[in-house]
Amino acid sequence: MKKLRAGVFGFGDVAVEYVKALRENSHVDVAAIVGHDPIRTREKVGRLGIDIKVLDTFEQMVQQKDIDIIVITSPHFMHAQETMLAAQAGKHIICEKPIGMDFQEMKRVHKAVKAAGVQFQCGMVLRWNPYIETLKNMIGRGMFGDIFYMEFDYFHKLTSAWNGFSWGGQNRSGGPSASLVAGIHAVDLMRYLGGEVEDVYANGTCGHRTDFEYPPTYIATLKFKNGAVGKTSCSFETESPYLVNSLIHGSKGSVVQDRFFTKEIFPGQTGWQKFETIMPDSGAVSHHPFRFLVNDFIDAIVNERPSMLNIDETYKTHELCMAIDTSIATNGKVTLPLA
Repeated sequence: MKKLRAGVFGFGDVAVEYVKALRENSHVDVAAIVGHDPIRTREKVGRLGIDIKVLDTFEQMVQQKDIDIIVITSPHFMHAQETMLAAQAGKHIICEKPIGMDFQEMKRVHKAVKAAGVQFQCGMVLRWNPYIETLKNMIGRGMFGDIFYMEFDYFHKLTSAWNGFSWGGQNRSGGPSASLVAGIHAVDLMRYLGGEVEDVYANGTCGHRTDFEYPPTYIATLKFKNGAVGKTSCSFETESPYLVNSLIHGSKGSVVQDRFFTKEIFPGQTGWQKFETIMPDSGAVSHHPFRFLVNDFIDAIVNERPSMLNIDETYKTHELCMAIDTSIATNGKVTLPLA
C-alpha cells in the first residue's frame, strides 16, 4: 500500500504535536502545512528542521489531489466549514474540538462527513491517556462491579497567555461555551466510561472573572441510561494548577484520582492502592497522547474500520455538551437526544 499523505491546517502547538505524531507513523507522510502567516510558518518549519511544503490557503490544500488526510487545528469557529469542505473533497479528517458552534452547525457537519464516507477523528485526546485506558480496562473486566456513580471535572485557568484566548476562551463568537471549549474532555470521558446519558441538569456562573462572554464555570448532574448518576463540571477561572478530577463508585470498588480500592480482587486490601501510570495531570499539549490518536485513525483508514472518535461518537459527545449549555440557559432539565 502506498503511503498516505497528510496536510495540516494551522501551525500552533497542537498542530506541531500532530505533525510529530504523523511523522512517527510509517503509513503517512506529512505533505503540506498551512499557517495563518505563510512567512512565519515557513520560518517555524525551518526551525523545526522538517522538510514540508508550506501552502498559502486551506482551499489550496483541500484542492491538492495527492493529499489524503486533512488535520484541522484552526480557531474553533472555522472548524465546521473547513470540515465540510474537506469531506466534500473526499479527504479523511482529523479535527480539533468543537466541530460546530451550535447544534444546527454540528448536525450539518455530521451529515457532510457521513455523506462523503470519509474517516473522521476528533481531537478529544484524553481517551488515550494511560490512566484512562487503565480505567476502561478495569471497568470492562468488572473489577469495580456495576458502576452507579461517576464524576469527571476539568479545571484549567485560561488567560491571555494562551494565544487562542480571544477566540476560544473568552469570546462567545469564537468559543461558544466552557463545555465546548474544554469541558468537553471531561464530558467525553463520562460517556466513554459510563455509557450514554438520558438527561442533564446544569447551572453556570461567573465566579470572580469578568472577561468572559459566557459563564466560565458550570456544574452538571447526569442520569445515565443504565440508571447510574454522575456529575461533570468545568471552570476556567480557578486560581490553581490544571486538574482533571475523577471519581468512580461501583458495587465492588471505587476510584479516586490515582487511588483505587477493590477488595474482591485484593482480599487483603486495607486502604487505597495507587496507580503507577501516566495521569492526565498537565495542560501542556506536549503531554497529551496525540501519537495514539493518530495511530488509531491511520489504522482505521488502512483496515477500513471506524476510528475511536468517529463522527458518530463525536456527535454524541458534542450533543451532551450542548445539552449542558441548554440546561444552563433554560434552568431546566434537558433530555437526550436533543430535538
